[in-house]
Amino acid sequence: MLKKITGPGLFRLFLALLVFVHHTTRFAIGICAVYIFFCLSGYWIYKMYRGRYAATRRPYLTYLVSRAWRLLPVFALISLLTLLFLYINGTLGAAWNATSPFHFIVSNLFIFGYGTLPVKPIDAAWSLDVEMQFYLVAPLLAALLAWRRVSIGWILLVAAAVSLASVYLHNPVSAVNYTLFFLVGMAAASTDWRPSGRVAVISAGGTALVIFLIVVSPFKSVLLAGAHPGPFSDWAPHANVILALFMAPYAIYTTTQKGFALDGMFADLSYEFYLLHGTAVAWIATHPGGVLHRLITMALSLIAVLAVSTAIWKFYDRPINRMRSRWVSRRKKLISTQTRTAQAAAAEVAGP
Repeated sequence: MLKKITGPGLFRLFLALLVFVHHTTRFAIGICAVYIFFCLSGYWIYKMYRGRYAATRRPYLTYLVSRAWRLLPVFALISLLTLLFLYINGTLGAAWNATSPFHFIVSNLFIFGYGTLPVKPIDAAWSLDVEMQFYLVAPLLAALLAWRRVSIGWILLVAAAVSLASVYLHNPVSAVNYTLFFLVGMAAASTDWRPSGRVAVISAGGTALVIFLIVVSPFKSVLLAGAHPGPFSDWAPHANVILALFMAPYAIYTTTQKGFALDGMFADLSYEFYLLHGTAVAWIATHPGGVLHRLITMALSLIAVLAVSTAIWKFYDRPINRMRSRWVSRRKKLISTQTRTAQAAAAEVAGP
């Protein structure tokens, strides 16, 4: 049972729910969840590129097309739905007028540049811009890690230094800020690190304990911010970095767990939910009230977002993803056929 509730798909959906909680309560822990998404992205991209895409014809091109195919259709649909919501709500003009038409249209269709939009229709989509930038260089980083001439420890130390320098120098290439998190996941994949159940318990339990101790301490404003942040709220970004590093071993642990039969669906739903929840947050903001009223509004919004996410997954995302998977598989079969043909020709030439 433990392996089922610790499945990777359910954990990804849990992370998306944490982002929802971050945007609807005072609990400022959503950034930690995004950092864990980056770690998991690094892990799975390494595994997929070295294990699947590398065996295809023109692996880098196949990989880029596959990644774009996986993200862009759902993003474009939800982006259009969000823009329609903003139009009905009378707030689309503010987003459109805040930047150039080219920047607005390209970012809302192809993700690149979304993080630099002055007004983001889907506020959480800045992280997808970071992911897309990472995808461009991930195969090179995977090759570096597979090279094994430099120890993983040194690579992670350099990654931490690069991330810190990028943040404090205000580097415009935002993905560089998060180099450490991507490489933590890639390093775990390259070394086939499989945290034990004990390590997973220490990681998850330690993270929960740190959160609890902060919340009940005089420094609670580190993680409890909201509309009226306290004197320590400026430390929230730093606290989220530490919490993400605490949680990383558990995140890697989930990648080796079986999960429920629907775990793959949970993983896919985390993407739809992550993109859609911002609209629910905007709707909640237009319905102020007491604590009970807000809880009811949040619950209804959560149910609605999950329902719409499931519909998009079943009737739109899953069919498209199956086509993508078949396309990648055909490119694998093609290279296998070419290899067998070349081997047969070589054997014929070398034969008696």
